[in-house]
Amino acid sequence: MYATFAGMNMILQLAMLTMALLLEPLLKTFQTIGVAHCVVLTNQIFQKRKMKKGILFFFSFFFFSIYSQQNSSSPTFSDEFQVGRSNFRGGIRGGFTASQITKDGFAFQGFNKFGGYGGAFVNFPISRNGKWKIQPELNFIMKGCKHTPKTDEDGIMHGDAYRLQLMYGEMALLGKWRFFKGLELELGPAFNILFKNIDIEKVNGYTNLGAPPFARFEFAGIIGLNYIFFNHLGVDLRFEGSLLPVRKYRASHWIYLMGGQFNQTFCFSIYYQF
Repeated sequence: MYATFAGMNMILQLAMLTMALLLEPLLKTFQTIGVAHCVVLTNQIFQKRKMKKGILFFFSFFFFSIYSQQNSSSPTFSDEFQVGRSNFRGGIRGGFTASQITKDGFAFQGFNKFGGYGGAFVNFPISRNGKWKIQPELNFIMKGCKHTPKTDEDGIMHGDAYRLQLMYGEMALLGKWRFFKGLELELGPAFNILFKNIDIEKVNGYTNLGAPPFARFEFAGIIGLNYIFFNHLGVDLRFEGSLLPVRKYRASHWIYLMGGQFNQTFCFSIYYQF
């Protein structure tokens, strides 16, 4: 089981790298609308420990730049990559997650922790035929881990009852490719902010006070499939995995080139786009 999901995370990291290489020419065009300058300013804010303001500033500037580009009379994108104003769409989603967390390179207990999942998104085409799209998202996502001890024939319980609940605000930027009618492949990074870092981990009903804290921020990768019905209603299934550790852990060996714990989450949602 561990080898399977460790492999999935490695594939996800390689897919993210491939996507970055493929989209490099497109990202260069954003320099003409000032996004590159925005990244520099955001990095300066980040170095001053004002990450929240930097994130909001970046995304606000990103949406404003797109809006300005659509209303500009002078095109910036090539004929192959254009933003169609009439195809700029938004939507909402709602669903659930099934998650686990790896511990010292070992998948803890399986995807037994269920949680809520919802948010909003916008998408716009970057190709004339509409097959390629960019989709920024703002979501609420619950992750974690759950283990229920087993009881043998003599009524003796083996193991501890364990429950970990992590609640994140998620900002994702996905690239989407429609490869068959309404079926789309989606891939991209997500930056998550942990809402609560106190009283989130319990063993046998008691808070695990001796455990090290979780990182306030999570950098993750997303890969998934979605299918849209009747041009408005759709379903989405995606896998989201941490690309950096969410908590440092005294590891006896390495996982993903670094020690620690990593979230692994399956997300199912139904969405409606306007």
